[in-house]
Amino acid sequence: MGYGEEPRRYWGRKLSRRAVLRSGLRLGMGIAGLSLVGCAAAPAVTPTPGKAPVGATPTPAARVTPTAAPTAGGTLIVRGNSTQGFDPDNATGGADAYRFPNVYNSLTAVDPVGKSIPELAESWETPDPTTVVLKLKKGVKFHDGTDFNAQAVKFNYDRTLHPDQIGYPKFKSKAAQHLVAVKSYEVVDDYTFKIILKGPSGSFLYVGTGGQMASDAPGWMVSPAGVKKLDNDLLKQGVGTGPFEFVEWLMDERVSVKKFPGYWEKGIPYLDGIKWLVIPDSTTAMTMLKSGEVMWDNWFDFKDLETIKADPNLNLVLIPTAGTVTLTLNQKKPPFNNTALRQAVWYAIDRDAITKVVYKGTRPPAEAWFPSTSWAYDASLKGYPVDLDKARAKLKEGGKPDGFEFTIKIASAFPDWVQAAEIMQAMLAKVNIKTKVELVERAAMSTQRAEGNFEAESVGWSGDVEPAADLLGIHSKKSARGPFVLDGEDPVTKQVDALMDKGDSTFNLEERKAAYKEVQKLMLDQAYHRLILTYETSRHAHHKKVKGYVQYPGRFFSSYRPVWIQK
Repeated sequence: MGYGEEPRRYWGRKLSRRAVLRSGLRLGMGIAGLSLVGCAAAPAVTPTPGKAPVGATPTPAARVTPTAAPTAGGTLIVRGNSTQGFDPDNATGGADAYRFPNVYNSLTAVDPVGKSIPELAESWETPDPTTVVLKLKKGVKFHDGTDFNAQAVKFNYDRTLHPDQIGYPKFKSKAAQHLVAVKSYEVVDDYTFKIILKGPSGSFLYVGTGGQMASDAPGWMVSPAGVKKLDNDLLKQGVGTGPFEFVEWLMDERVSVKKFPGYWEKGIPYLDGIKWLVIPDSTTAMTMLKSGEVMWDNWFDFKDLETIKADPNLNLVLIPTAGTVTLTLNQKKPPFNNTALRQAVWYAIDRDAITKVVYKGTRPPAEAWFPSTSWAYDASLKGYPVDLDKARAKLKEGGKPDGFEFTIKIASAFPDWVQAAEIMQAMLAKVNIKTKVELVERAAMSTQRAEGNFEAESVGWSGDVEPAADLLGIHSKKSARGPFVLDGEDPVTKQVDALMDKGDSTFNLEERKAAYKEVQKLMLDQAYHRLILTYETSRHAHHKKVKGYVQYPGRFFSSYRPVWIQK
């Protein structure tokens, strides 16, 4: 076995993984990716695989019980970053997507550990392994006053998969990659929609009907009338069924939305509106947060942690997610097509030290691919312990007893990744593995990755609580994320693909979890493709008068549906 079972060290003392997570709570981390600000958790609605409870209300707002009576009114001022638009079929990344839960609803949502639960689809059935029948919620209106129904769902699927059939032959949807499992679909009646899959796909209720993907999610429902009125240009203005409707968007300056009076969840939202201000400079943003000009900051620097903690008017919230910071080794070419040399690198890197120095102890070091935010989490899986003697032994086994050299490419826009790479550089030098750290502009780095033009790179990955959707899916031949996919010709990748197929061939979560445990064990044993350094922590600071926030599990979404401002 290439990896150890030794417990990791965290904050200077040996702890079990359970103790690590308990320690995280003392820093304000929410359990299983769910953070409640000014609220207490109510039992989550968790359907059995294959059928959701009829009439269940799945949205985050319905899963919390306020400790004080919310008051309506006020506009929440949030530090945002620049967006490229409101089209969920063509979002450019998380910068767009974190606004989506406020403007759109999805067909299915997720509970705190990533199990699919109802949203606009109030229930579903899987009468056979390749059929999904959605029963839709009645009485839901789009922001333009038109009805949400099965015809609207079909229009959304047409727009993603067959835009030529609805008059937009040149439209290319990024969300189409998440509907590759779909063979056909049809309207059964006004509130029943049936989907036929090409084969069994346990992840389909997440990737095909959910709105949980970081950006290009087919589950977000847009208004057919709105699409036609805007000539299929939702980049400029989103029209959904969500709690807030579009007001204005000024590129690189601000985005504003207002309360949608016809929203289907009674009693919310409490806010009159939300305004995201684009503030690139973190020092300026911190000054505005402390003065009250900004009430919420999702993007503050780690260097400001102590400043936020010391301010009596601010709350610091740290929420574990399925995101990761990784060191990816290109095993398609030397030196990392050699398993022993990959293992040597993994044994030499102290993940605990990186979390402590770079992230100030706000993130747990990673063990396997899935953190406790995912239903696929398995506490028995352990990563490589720091063992320099084993690292040297692996160098000898790999034919490089005197060490070797390689270059780590880093996106220059992320100083924490750069700092982590520099720390790894010093760690690897202890076993005579010499590294160069090369800073690359982010877009150029994506191109180089797609071309295979790298030996190693350190990147952040937004992660996912659904195994087939993201963290493992990037390795599988079934994945649409081409730049990350290995060629499938080597024996290990073939085994990974087979286990991935097995895990996605059923809706039974226990069977799926068992398959994903096996694939993680294999990937750990072979030091396969990427070393996960830390699980990411979604962080924000907000004024204490802001109450009721709930974090979506596994993602960096900011849903302000239940948020209210204390008068």
